[in-house]
Amino acid sequence: MYGLEAISAANGWTIAISGISIVFTGLFVLAVVMANMERILAYWDRRGELLGTLKGKPQGQQAEIRETSQESPEAPARDRISLRLSREQIEVADHFRMITKRLGEPFALPQLLEKAIKHGISNPHRHLDTFLRLKLIVEDKDDRRGFYMWARDVEIVASENDGS
Repeated sequence: MYGLEAISAANGWTIAISGISIVFTGLFVLAVVMANMERILAYWDRRGELLGTLKGKPQGQQAEIRETSQESPEAPARDRISLRLSREQIEVADHFRMITKRLGEPFALPQLLEKAIKHGISNPHRHLDTFLRLKLIVEDKDDRRGFYMWARDVEIVASENDGS
């Protein structure tokens, strides 16, 4: 027996259809995972916070911004912004400041992240994203787009209900 009769006799059509469906299912799952990779990585970065919340211990980024009218030598004409950060965030901000002193201001974010990873800072991407959203690190306003600097009118204050 040869040809199509042999394929039918040995369940070849069923095996071929099963193989095709397995391959296309795998490709579909891969496409869905790749399309949602940003969300998956965001959850992965926040896994400690999410698990801590499930255990009843909220450990999050507790950041509060409030305007104050304290004048300082750095920003004499403007109001200072007081920014409440957790102890972990303050520690990471201090590490980032030491790295950027070596890099010089304005600095490139990829260089900052590269150095932070080499220094063993945990979740540097998440912390950098937080600092950018809170405008603790701002983009350079001169011609050098893509370079960043520390905000001069922000004062960092430790959060009282830090849980530490």
